[in-house]
Amino acid sequence: MKKHLISLLLVFIAFFAVASTKLNLSNGINVIFEGCSDGSVRFEALGTKPVAPTKEFELKRKASDSEFVQNSDGSYVWKNYKVLPIENGYTLFCAESELYTSIFSEEPKQICERRNWKTATEFYGFGEAGRKVSLRNQSFKIWNISKYGDHAYLFVPFYITNANTCVYYNANSNDQIYFQNNEDTQAYRSDYHRIECFVRKDGSAKESVSKFYKETESLCILPRWAFGFIQSKYGYKSEEEVLSLVDEFKQRNIPLSAVVLDLYWFNKMGDISFTSSNFANPKQLNEKMEEDGVKLITITEPFFTTDSINYETLRKGKMLCKNKKGNIQLWSDWWCVNGSKSGALFNPIAKKSTDFMADKYSKMLQDGIDGFWTDLGEPENVPDNTMIGKYSLTDFHNYYNYYWTKSLYEGMKSTSPDKRLFIMSRSGYTGIGKFNVSVWSGDVSVSWASLKNQIAHGLNASVSGLAYWGSDIGGFTPEKTNPELFVRWYQFGAFTPIFRAHGTGPREPWTFSDAETEIVSKYIKDRTAMLPYVYSTARQTMSGVPMMRPMFYESDSVPQEFIETEYMFGDSILVAPVTKQLASEKEKSVYLSSGNWYEFDSLNKIEAVGGKTISVELSMENIPVYIKEGAIIPAEKNGAEYIFLIPSDGIEKEFVFYNDDGETEQYKNGNYSETKFILNGFNLKAETSGVEDYLTKEFTLVVPSSVKVGTDWNTNGKFMTRTVSLEKLKAGIQF
Repeated sequence: MKKHLISLLLVFIAFFAVASTKLNLSNGINVIFEGCSDGSVRFEALGTKPVAPTKEFELKRKASDSEFVQNSDGSYVWKNYKVLPIENGYTLFCAESELYTSIFSEEPKQICERRNWKTATEFYGFGEAGRKVSLRNQSFKIWNISKYGDHAYLFVPFYITNANTCVYYNANSNDQIYFQNNEDTQAYRSDYHRIECFVRKDGSAKESVSKFYKETESLCILPRWAFGFIQSKYGYKSEEEVLSLVDEFKQRNIPLSAVVLDLYWFNKMGDISFTSSNFANPKQLNEKMEEDGVKLITITEPFFTTDSINYETLRKGKMLCKNKKGNIQLWSDWWCVNGSKSGALFNPIAKKSTDFMADKYSKMLQDGIDGFWTDLGEPENVPDNTMIGKYSLTDFHNYYNYYWTKSLYEGMKSTSPDKRLFIMSRSGYTGIGKFNVSVWSGDVSVSWASLKNQIAHGLNASVSGLAYWGSDIGGFTPEKTNPELFVRWYQFGAFTPIFRAHGTGPREPWTFSDAETEIVSKYIKDRTAMLPYVYSTARQTMSGVPMMRPMFYESDSVPQEFIETEYMFGDSILVAPVTKQLASEKEKSVYLSSGNWYEFDSLNKIEAVGGKTISVELSMENIPVYIKEGAIIPAEKNGAEYIFLIPSDGIEKEFVFYNDDGETEQYKNGNYSETKFILNGFNLKAETSGVEDYLTKEFTLVVPSSVKVGTDWNTNGKFMTRTVSLEKLKAGIQF
């Protein structure tokens, strides 16, 4: 009876919604559509018994003030859109061009939409799910899950097309989507007998992504240290081991930004504090690490065993999930460590959940913990009859990690409002990026196929509002890896938003011989030198521009095969990771879009007028990385600030070098500086804004030695250098 009333209410609300139009299909399905204030069209298909138990959590867009108007031919028009009713569906046009046709059907257990795209042939996004950058011919059940040795399936039901159309589904748990391939149709199925989506035609895919970042408020900058090299493994078991690790980095002169502690820092799952006897002096540990400029990240999970120090507080505060009989849902799983018998799942939407997080995680901040690794938050392996508040596990599942993170974030903000947080999450959902979240691809396998998949995971996450993506450098499982794969993963990781090594076995830079250590160390040092460029690129995400970008951000003419194998890291750096053994691939094809490019290491110039595919001879020492002519790349080394540039006749480029305190939220209040470098041929000028204290007063300009410059430049091997004050740059200089 209750479900029947909900179904009637949904139909009633949809029918009387402001500015909405309804199609009564001959098969009994109702399709409601309306224009939205953002320029999209909302479509909602309702079967005979639709349900929406988590509607309050769905993405909402304000209806437009104007309505669709029916034409004499039976079509409906709103702005540039036209909806043409057909048998059991409709065709959508924009500016008189057909976008797609959708046909609906209903079976006893689900409703189905079959959508045939007219011009779109490639699809990108949908979170971190696909094994290829293009989602074409891939199918998914929309259920966040981490598959051991595969990857974490993290869904954001948003995608863009190569026809500049974007789509967002208010997906229910276990909804299914199949992306069309050639003549096949796209299929979307839901057991909830309701399908709602928003469709919008934009000027470009970049515009669609930017609007989605802004709509979901995924606009923040992580603390500066989070963009350096982070060392982790499963796991470091004592203070002595951690300090020895930090000292080894120091002795080897390898930059290190942070160390991650896995399970061994606590005694019982859910303690959320240094209860292990092997970490008896956390403040002393933190002080010694801070002396070396190294931050500390610790793991926490949403499970609490009955013998953890927090269980009784949670039980009395009604913050643990129950079963359908109203009892606390207890069960045993692998996380019942050190003799624990059973435990329960935290309820992130309980009334006192944020206060609990404020208390526990603020104490962690006081203990010197700088970053927070939230694991198992899909949530993993929870009994089916679990309730999260009034919601069933099935209905709430995909929202769980978002609200767990929200309670953690808001809890810490209530006590430390100016602290810029770093939360590394295995799962998530639409808009989780607003909580200073970095995601990673989960417990991936140690294999070449897995390394190749990381390109797709990173790029699709990036266009889905998840700017700060990373992977387990070296692969997570099994424990052993091999030298070549290990090196290739590090080389790739140096050009991803978050650069963190992790695995079930050793993943430190010196894991193998001196030869591999030298290569890996070189890439860590390169990443460290590039931090001003990386940090400035992170600032661009505030405008909805990802750090890690599909090649169509660089050019619309890049062949599809290279969309899968290379990408742009920021404005100027093209990366083509090596994902096969040298024994099987001694050369790699790389596509360079129109213009001139320079090899990252040798600075050899490659002309690619009109776009060009080149064959690159591979070696263990490097992967193909190229810098485009016109590049402006800020860098730092030994306390000095550099600007690497590639000037050329006819070049007109700009880059904003961003700086702030790197650790507080004051940048949101305008407490930062920006130095805009304007490169016009062989002329360079700087424009500054913001806080004076954050401006760099002197730069060493660096250009390739092959570039013809004046006599006031110094020769330094493959570079030419010149030190110039900011004041001179503001007046403008000639090369």
